[in-house]
Parts: sequence; structure tokens; C-alpha cells
Amino acid sequence: MSEELENSLQQAVETYVNERLRIIDERLSKLQTDVNDALSHLREKSGAESLDGTTLSASIFAHLQTARGQKLSGVTLTPPAARDSRTIRRTTDEIEKQGSQTEILRSLLIGSSQFAERVALFVIKGDQAIGWRACRASDMANLEMIGGVSLPLSSETIVTRAAQAKSSQSEEIRSNPNDQLLIDQLRGDPHFASAIPLTVRGKVVAVLYADSASADANAINSDALEVLARVAAMAVGLASLQRAAPAKTESPAVSRPAEAAAPTEAAAPGTAPEPESTYTPQVEPRTVEAAPQAAEAEATPAATAPPAAEAVSETEPPESVGSAEDQATAAAEEQTISEAPAAAPEPEATSSASTVALPSSEIRAALQTSAPSEPSSSPFLSEYATPLGGARRFGVSEPELPIDVGEEERRLHNDARRYARLLVSEIKLYNEPKVKAGRSAGDLYDRLREDIDRSRQMYDKRVAPPVAARHDYFHQELVNMLAEGDAAKLGANYPDAS
Repeated sequence: MSEELENSLQQAVETYVNERLRIIDERLSKLQTDVNDALSHLREKSGAESLDGTTLSASIFAHLQTARGQKLSGVTLTPPAARDSRTIRRTTDEIEKQGSQTEILRSLLIGSSQFAERVALFVIKGDQAIGWRACRASDMANLEMIGGVSLPLSSETIVTRAAQAKSSQSEEIRSNPNDQLLIDQLRGDPHFASAIPLTVRGKVVAVLYADSASADANAINSDALEVLARVAAMAVGLASLQRAAPAKTESPAVSRPAEAAAPTEAAAPGTAPEPESTYTPQVEPRTVEAAPQAAEAEATPAATAPPAAEAVSETEPPESVGSAEDQATAAAEEQTISEAPAAAPEPEATSSASTVALPSSEIRAALQTSAPSEPSSSPFLSEYATPLGGARRFGVSEPELPIDVGEEERRLHNDARRYARLLVSEIKLYNEPKVKAGRSAGDLYDRLREDIDRSRQMYDKRVAPPVAARHDYFHQELVNMLAEGDAAKLGANYPDAS
């Protein structure tokens, strides 16, 4: 009985399982049929459409070609950042090789043109930003003169804002109507522009301008331009120092023969040596009045003038675009070197509209040479024998000193006074608007603090301590030249204010 139940149960189970398997097989068959139908439909659809001529096929083809070319040549493409880095390095090397400020600025323009469509350099002269040269990326070998372009610093252009703020400026130039003055003079239709100041010893001496007609904001690499501008500014400052160094080393050897020369020798005919100056003025022959002791030499032939030096070009940037400190030091050293016999012609500097202004009449008066004095054996005079300025011309008497000094000290005091007058004249020359405003408001020192403090340091460094202890000629010239004789106009914050 039990065996029959067992067989019956087994048959029931097998029947149930077989039925379930049959149903599963049917579903799998149906599913396979549906998949095959879908694949057939996709195959028919894809066969009717082609990727030829589509953007996707063109992109795939370009990538395959590039990959094939790189594999065959073994060369990988250089990323833009690496190319820019190499260009910056080459340009900085080129700037470093230059020995003059003109060549430094030329190298700056050529190198900068690789980071913008057009670049231009503006030189700051007084209250004007005057165009010097421009260069385009399409023709880097051609530096176009733009001497007729001039912008007042009071205007709100991108160039003048960079000069006033002493920081880089970038903008969409079409959105600023104030820049129309700049565009009208430079011409073209720029979309974006950048301006980077060149700062030498705390003063902006020039502004590098760059623009692009492209609507892409990355068309101008402002970071690269700022790096090149800073390198050029440092090179300009170093060039001015290197130019003054030879004159300083030669001044004692040249001045001693002039001091020891007799008056009759000073009136003898001859050819004047060419002074080693820091700029190239136009030289005109001029006969200087001889000393009374040499009156018998008047019948001798006139001294032959040296060949005229090359005039300052209207298209060249100033060789002295540095600070007042550079110009004052170079001028004082030039005076010592250029001491010559009394009958030698005296060079006269000429200036042009597109170069930085040469020293004014007040500074030129301080540069006049005085009569050579007999060497003294006094220890006091020999200790400070190197003069601060040149000797004065014959027939021109020095004004009386404000204090009584001995004959052996008189020359040192005259030198200190001339040097102080030179420093203050530089301050007045390059800051005329501030001087006028400071006189009216009675706060000259507050407006010119940086220039006055720097000139004070130069004066204290160059003037002999015994002279400085007797009288403060720098303060005297500040009062006379800047404050028009009224010390109160210097302001209450002036250190020597009572």
C-alpha cells in the first residue's frame, strides 16, 4: 500500500515540474523571438542612415588622424602654457642683453606683441602720457612711431588710470566711453584692452598698452605682459645705475688736473674733451670769457669745438626715464668729469616734444661750472676733496653764503648748496601741479612727502658731515624754491617745522 502511494506522489510531482518547465520554455522562445525582431528592425534602420558628412564622423576622423600622426612622428603636441613660458623666457633673456633703455623698451614691445594683437608704449612726461612706438603681432619687426598720440593724465582712459593707480588695468574697452579719446588717436576697433605701468623706484615712467579686436577675453595674456613689464622696469633702473658708475670712478682723476691747472693754461687754445654724459645733447660752439689774468691770450686762435653730438631724437624714449635720484646723481657726476679749460665750448642741451623734458633753467643754472680753486693741504678739505658738482664758469660769482666760513670750507659749502638746489629743482620740475596746489593749501610736505624724503636722504648721504652740521642748505632751498620763501607753506607735518 505504501509503495503505491509513493509512486502516485512521484508522478504528481513530475507532472507539475514538467508543466512549469514547458511554460518557461514557451516564454523563453517568445522572448528570443522578440529580441531577434528588434535586432532586425535596428539593422534595417541603421542601414538606411549614414554617419558620413556628420559632425561626429568628422570629429572621429580628426582624432584618428592626429593620433596616427603622433604615433608615426613620435612627437606630442606642446600645450599653450608651455609655449607661453618659453616665449616669456626668450623675451626676458633678450631684455637682459640690452645695454640702453631704448633697446630695452624695443625688446619689451617686440616680445609683448606675441601676447596681444597690438601693443604700444606710452612715456609719462609731466602731466601727459605721450605715445612712443606701437607693434602688431602680424608684423613684429615693424615698430610704428606714435609720437602724435598724447593723453592728459587727468583723463579717465585705461592708460592714465594705470599710471595713476600704479597697477594693471583690463577692461572691455568698448564699454567705456572715456577710452574713445585713446581709440581716436590709436585708431582701430579694439574689443578688449590692458594697460600695465612700468614703475622705477616707486614712480611710473611708462605704461605698456595692449589691445585686441577679438571678442575672446583670453586674446590678451595680461599675466605674461605684466611679467615682461616688471622685468623691463627693473632693467631700466639697472641701466641708469650702470650708466652712472663709470662717471663716478673717473671723476677724481679728471678733476685734479683741472684744479691744478694755471689760469694761463686754462685760456690756451685746444680741443675740449668730450664729456661722458648720460644723455646726448646738441653741442654748439661757444666761447667762454677768459679770466682777467689771461688777457694776453685773447689774440690766440679760438678753441676748436668738438663735433656736434647726435641730437636727441624725437622718436627715441628718454635715456633718463628713471627717478629724480638717477637724474640728479648723473648730472652731478657729469659736471665733475666735464671740467675743461676755460676756452672750451660748453654743450647746451636741446629737447623735443616727444622726449622727457630736460632740466629746467633752474637746474641748468645749478649745473654751471665754477672757477677751479687751488688745491689745499688742509686735512679737512682733503677728506672731502671730491666735489659734489662742477666748478663754476669764469666771470660768474657765487652768491654769498648764509653763514661765515673759512676759505678752505667755502667750496664744500658752495657744493652742498648747489646740490641741494639741484635736488629741489628736480622735485619742482616733475611735480608742478602738486607744488602749485601745496603752496595754496600750505601743505607742500604732505603732497610731496615721498620726493622730499628721498631727496633728503640723498643730500645727507652726499654732503660732508661738517657742512651739514653748520647749515641745512636742503631746507633753505625747499623754503626758497618750493615754498616761495614762506616756510609755513611746507605744512605743519614738515619735520623741521617749528
